[in-house]
Amino acid sequence: MKGLRRCVLLVSFICLTVVQVYASETKSQKLFPEAIGIIGQIRGTNINIRSYPNLYAKVIIRTSSKKVYVLGQNSEWYKIKLNGEEGWVYKQYVELDSSQAIPYSKVLGDEIVDYCKQFIGTPYVWGGNDLKRGVDCSGLTQEVYKTFDIDISRVSYMQAKDGKQIAKSELMPGDLVFFDTSGKNRGNISHVGIYAGNDKFVHADGTKGVMISNLNSAYYKRNYVASTRVLHS
Repeated sequence: MKGLRRCVLLVSFICLTVVQVYASETKSQKLFPEAIGIIGQIRGTNINIRSYPNLYAKVIIRTSSKKVYVLGQNSEWYKIKLNGEEGWVYKQYVELDSSQAIPYSKVLGDEIVDYCKQFIGTPYVWGGNDLKRGVDCSGLTQEVYKTFDIDISRVSYMQAKDGKQIAKSELMPGDLVFFDTSGKNRGNISHVGIYAGNDKFVHADGTKGVMISNLNSAYYKRNYVASTRVLHS
C-alpha cells in the first residue's frame, strides 16, 4: 500500500511539473510578441540557457561571459539569442547595455564570424562542404550560414545574387565579399568569403584552406568584384 501511495505521489508530482512547465511556456509566448533589441553580457561561468523560462526546462546551451542579443523578458528571465539559438536565461546572470539598441543583423554577423573562425585551418577540398574535413570557398559560406538557419546558394556566383548588393564601404561582419580569381578581373565571380571587420575576411583559400586575409592586400584589392548582405535587421 505504501508503495502504491509513493507511486501516486510521484506521478502527481510529475504531472504537476509538466503542467507548470507548459503553463510557463504558453505564458512566455503571449508576453513577448516584440524583441527588446539590445545587447546583454552574460556574467558568470557555465550559465544555463534553457528552452523556456522554467527551472525544469531543458538546458540547450551552457555559456560563460558571452554577449547575447536580448529578445524579450518576463519578471525573472530574459529571452536571448546566442550562436544562432534562442533560449532563456535567469536575469541575474545578464547585464544589459540599454544605452544602445544594436541591429540584430550586426549581432548575428559577429556571431557568424566567430563561428566561422573556429574552422581556420580546415583544408581546401573542391566541392567540399564539411567544415572540419574540407570545404571550398562557397561550401564554407553556405555551411556557416546554414548553422544560423540562413539558406544561400551553393556556388559563389549564385551566392552573389542571394542578398542585397552593398558598397565596399558599407561592409559589416557577416557580409559576403566576392572576387574574380581567374587571373584577370573581368567581374566574373569565382571566389567568396565572409567579411570579418577591420578589412579582414574569412575564406577557404585554394592552397592554404580556411584562413583570414586582408581585403585591401594587393591581390584581393585588384580582384574584388562585389559585396552582398543577406542578414536583415
